[in-house]
Amino acid sequence: MLRLLNLLAACLLLAGVMGYSQPPAQWLQGMEGIAAGELTVPENHDEPGGRQIAITYAVIQSPSGDSGVPPIVFFSGGPGGNSLVPGLVGFMQNHPFLQDRDIVLFDQRGIGLSSPLPDMSFASFDVLAANANPEEELGLTAAMISEYQEKCKRAGIRPRFYNSLQSARDVGRLFDHLGYERYILFGGSYGTRLARIVQDMYPDRIAASILDSPAPLSGDFLLNRLDSYSLSLGRILSYCREKEACNEQYPDLEADYLAAIAKLEKEPLQVIFRDSLDFWVNAQDGVYLLRRLLYQDNAREKAPELIRELQGEGGPVLRDVLDFEYELTGGLNLSMLLSVERFENFNPGNTGEELDAAYEAYPLIPVPLGFFDAFYRAGMDWHQALLPMPERKFEPSAVPTLLFVNRYDPVTPPANGYLFLEDLSNGHLFILDEGGHGGGNQECKASVIRNFMRDPHTLPDTSCLNLYEE
Repeated sequence: MLRLLNLLAACLLLAGVMGYSQPPAQWLQGMEGIAAGELTVPENHDEPGGRQIAITYAVIQSPSGDSGVPPIVFFSGGPGGNSLVPGLVGFMQNHPFLQDRDIVLFDQRGIGLSSPLPDMSFASFDVLAANANPEEELGLTAAMISEYQEKCKRAGIRPRFYNSLQSARDVGRLFDHLGYERYILFGGSYGTRLARIVQDMYPDRIAASILDSPAPLSGDFLLNRLDSYSLSLGRILSYCREKEACNEQYPDLEADYLAAIAKLEKEPLQVIFRDSLDFWVNAQDGVYLLRRLLYQDNAREKAPELIRELQGEGGPVLRDVLDFEYELTGGLNLSMLLSVERFENFNPGNTGEELDAAYEAYPLIPVPLGFFDAFYRAGMDWHQALLPMPERKFEPSAVPTLLFVNRYDPVTPPANGYLFLEDLSNGHLFILDEGGHGGGNQECKASVIRNFMRDPHTLPDTSCLNLYEE
């Protein structure tokens, strides 16, 4: 649980309010200083009289009691990441941001306490853990997706309406419901995309935005991950070559990595973790799990250890990564992730042959990328709604915005920060010389953000940040 909270804190970073209903979850009812409620919105905002769903929120009230200060609204990552969980709510109750302003947490539609979709996350983990080659993994994934299509159909749920555009309109309703004059947005990872769309839809309601690890609207679910993983791993390999101690211990790290993947193609590695859970690490899983390790702050130090363990019989780093992956499974609704990404980041024009050919540009990815490759190919049939390619862009915005991205990030690389910056006339981008996805010096980051929120039109002192100078 601690690792999950650390990741949520990294991705999210981490009295004048009207219209509350009864708290929708029992565990929220006894929490002092929290006003929670449930807002009803249309499943499809273009059909206001149609099927209705619930959006659950919690306002953690600042001891300052100043109702004129814009609250900060958090947008979870994923897509599919929960916000209204006891650990994160408790974490935010003690966050320094709360000293200045209220904090608004909500579960996005289709997630957690907000009319969740039937969640295929644990079924997907079982597919990942199976002793299956890429072709077999694709078949298992397609069968799983078909099963959850039927579950949605039986429940009357239409996955095509679970996307960022509909979610952003939910947020507009939430703004009206809560009754503050203006808001500050904070998004982590996918949450940056949703927050940025909200920023475009309701510019007069937004005082400022903080976007950590930016995820664009214009990307491709699979191809961008191939590119960002290859870039991040290449930088890790270069880092090891340049560091004397690392290079001495791992003098042929790239060759070791490729040899480890080749070995796993012939001899999958069986690993028992959490005392009883069984996981077969195939070649595509080896790539996937190394990519997962690169999410963590200490990836530059731990990646060589994991590569060596994949060459052998496993070890503590591999078990830790599997444990980390299993924890994440419980906090991410994969059906919601697929609903959103099929609408916004899938390109049905990418044929199987074209995808196979795309790998030729990435010698560091010698086999299909575990989970993502099969999920992309099989997920094309999840629903048929598609945001037109010309509309996959943000509008120019003058809202004061801070952007953070880590140089070694395996999923949202620095290029994403520059892409976001193009449309922000009052945007400021900080590339941090850090490993991991989000994370970094949280105390420093929080201080910079807190000062920025107090005066968004003045750039705060950023000297404590570990900035990368290109």
